[in-house]
Amino acid sequence: MAEDASARIFGGSHAEIGRTIRLIIVSPVHLVRDGLAATLRGRDDVAVVEAIDLSPLGVVKIAEAQPDVVLVDLGQTDPAAAARMIKAVSPGAKLVAFALDETDEHVFACAAAGFCGYVARESGANDLYRTLVDAPEGRMHCAPHIAAAMFARLAGLLHEPDPQGPLPTLSSREREILALVAQGRSNKEIARHLVISAATVKNHMHSILQKLQVSRRGQAAARLRGSYAA
Repeated sequence: MAEDASARIFGGSHAEIGRTIRLIIVSPVHLVRDGLAATLRGRDDVAVVEAIDLSPLGVVKIAEAQPDVVLVDLGQTDPAAAARMIKAVSPGAKLVAFALDETDEHVFACAAAGFCGYVARESGANDLYRTLVDAPEGRMHCAPHIAAAMFARLAGLLHEPDPQGPLPTLSSREREILALVAQGRSNKEIARHLVISAATVKNHMHSILQKLQVSRRGQAAARLRGSYAA
């Protein structure tokens, strides 16, 4: 049977893993935790060992259980902060994001934080189950537009831009933000300086990196300095 409208990365249909996945569900909302646990009840190869929040007690339970997979509700949780807390006490656990907005910005942010898979907001029970089963095997699912964005990002990483060449066309705000990046300022510092939100700065930075075909802030700042020297 054909796959649904999603692209599979790093593998075909999932193989039998031969053992039960020990899963911990993390969400700040009790009803969400209970609902996810009920959805997975009866699945022979997935065992929910805990359903917790990321309170100090919850972190202790993760440390004690040492799960195979941790499913993290990102509806009200920062992916980087959650990943740091979980990996600090259970470095071998695979992290899967739940309730993720399926945009390249959010998916890439999860990947950078250390998540190996995600379940989009619009996903159903079968999508959830398939993602959890595939996570320990290093496979993931994503929408076609996310796969395309990944390839575009890879193309940017593999392409070596001319540091002395002229900058692509940036908006006045993007140039302003890039100049502050070149001064070594963080997103929060830039947001305070320009009296805009940190989220707006992040969006501008994402656009700047794409236009310059680089993957890091330091590379973008180097392009700016190179344009001055040209």
